Amino acid sequence: MLRKCFPEKKGFCPVVEAKNYACVFITHDLQYRYGEVQKLKRHNDSDEVFALVSGYATLLTMVDGVFTETPLEKGCAYVVETGTWHALAVSEDALLFVTENGDVIPEHSDILSLESPYFLADPN
Repeated sequence: MLRKCFPEKKGFCPVVEAKNYACVFITHDLQYRYGEVQKLKRHNDSDEVFALVSGYATLLTMVDGVFTETPLEKGCAYVVETGTWHALAVSEDALLFVTENGDVIPEHSDILSLESPYFLADPN
């Protein structure tokens, strides 16, 4: 059987949710906007793989207190390893395909509120 999938809403939109993995689309939404990043998250039990399909997007990661901005390129997969603090910003026309463990739930993730917001500039 073959099933065609597309994002049915803005933001985080599950495509496949299974016991061992989940595949989702991400599109522009308030939580994924460029500007002030006030919170980062990390998953304690899962890597997270991002693939940019259209538009543009930037991953912000923090390791040992050092921030890194990574503009995503189409045709590449980006793995945010388990335990890495991160945030995502996407353009209004962006579409990303994301894969992670199927049990990535709030209880398996941490949220870090930044003392001073990090400004992530829109590259366009």
